[in-house]
Amino acid sequence: MSELSDPPTLLKTEAVQLSLIGMSGAGKSHWSKRMESLGFQMYSCDDLIAERLGQKLEEKGKSTINLAKWMGQPFSGGYPEAEAFYLELEGAVISQICDELENSSQKDKQVVVDTTGSLIYLEKKLLNRLRNLTLTVQLKLPEEKHEQLFEAYLLDPKPVIWGGEYLPSEGESPQNALGRCYRELLSFRNERYGLLADCVLDYSFHHCAKTGVEELLELVTNNFKMKT
Repeated sequence: MSELSDPPTLLKTEAVQLSLIGMSGAGKSHWSKRMESLGFQMYSCDDLIAERLGQKLEEKGKSTINLAKWMGQPFSGGYPEAEAFYLELEGAVISQICDELENSSQKDKQVVVDTTGSLIYLEKKLLNRLRNLTLTVQLKLPEEKHEQLFEAYLLDPKPVIWGGEYLPSEGESPQNALGRCYRELLSFRNERYGLLADCVLDYSFHHCAKTGVEELLELVTNNFKMKT
């Protein structure tokens, strides 16, 4: 279904506040931007983290740099420190979003939070706070897409929080270990996203050209009402 010039019917009757979760490349930013075009307030966690990181680096006399390049690979020198700092910034961003939603005078506004793939590594208390304010929607990716995601990661690296999942075997080259551990990381995260989600959307649905924002919102809200 093509995007509508007027807001979908659901948006005229209900306040919809969502957090989209899933791996990088699942389609979170794609759907967030489509919702933004229909009047949603969009929070891009990637952009907010990059903004904060840029400020921190400038304080240290450095210019803003590409997030992935700054973080490096899990076998790079300084990666553990970069990973910890990134999660600290991500926690601050989610906290800021929660503050704004809790203190907003417009309780009926439409909101979509475009989260990062590393959301699951934040403190449980903060994740529960976000879940109390928004419906968490997982954009699921099937296992057969994992190889495609890894190839995309090599071509266009994104900052990745490994969370201790990069474990090379004895004698294994860093590149071979990277591929094997990345696929294992995807499987681990898919399970964690599912535990966090109020609603899980199958790949065949959220990647279908015929699926529009209205169909997605109706499925999400109906699914949530059935659970409650």
